[in-house]
Amino acid sequence: MARKDELLNLSEIARLAGVGRTAAQKWHTSRKTGGEPPLRMVAQAMEVSVPEADDDAPRYPRKVVVAFLKAVGYMNEDESLMYRRAGKGKWTPASPTIDPRRVEQPAPGSGEKPLKVDPQTGGRYRYYVPHAWQVAGFGSENSFTSSKTHGRAPEPDGIDELERPYWFVETLEAWKDGAADRKAERYASRTIPPDGYTPAGEPYRVLPGTNYYARQAAKEAGQNGEEKPSREE
Repeated sequence: MARKDELLNLSEIARLAGVGRTAAQKWHTSRKTGGEPPLRMVAQAMEVSVPEADDDAPRYPRKVVVAFLKAVGYMNEDESLMYRRAGKGKWTPASPTIDPRRVEQPAPGSGEKPLKVDPQTGGRYRYYVPHAWQVAGFGSENSFTSSKTHGRAPEPDGIDELERPYWFVETLEAWKDGAADRKAERYASRTIPPDGYTPAGEPYRVLPGTNYYARQAAKEAGQNGEEKPSREE
């Protein structure tokens, strides 16, 4: 049985992840946006010292490697390899992953809901685009992606070690629960004034949101377009 404190070199890390050694080398040395390399980021999150990573033949504790692979979507909770969707471009995990940081639960009696965490590690679950959209109440993955591009989706809770956005389930559930309030706020400006007339004295007429002039007015007001409605809206 493998020991958590066992030290793995880059070739062994690659075999454990089911990838080539080049990938393991990148996890050890580089991150496009700067900062610590991926494996070191996880070690720091776990508060684990990795002095052997500075050797000519770098090595990392197995528990750090496993936590990294679970965090970015190469491993399932039971340490089996996670299915990876084929296709070009930056891949995303097929299932929610496990954040390497152990979190403290709200104190009993605080009235706050317990966070959803992995029972083995105490880390929160990371949701990526392929599984976040349903929890947030969007009608499709494309709808979520489009809304995210236009700033009409919840802000990510973080950017992972491979530079992909992720959300915690509590963030997504709160977004879904707030759908009715956002819809009311979005349509508030379309209500008829109390006297039924515009400031210019003209009868006030509410234009449907799909009307060309309504869209132009929204654009001029800095509200270019509408939020994609959730399924419950």
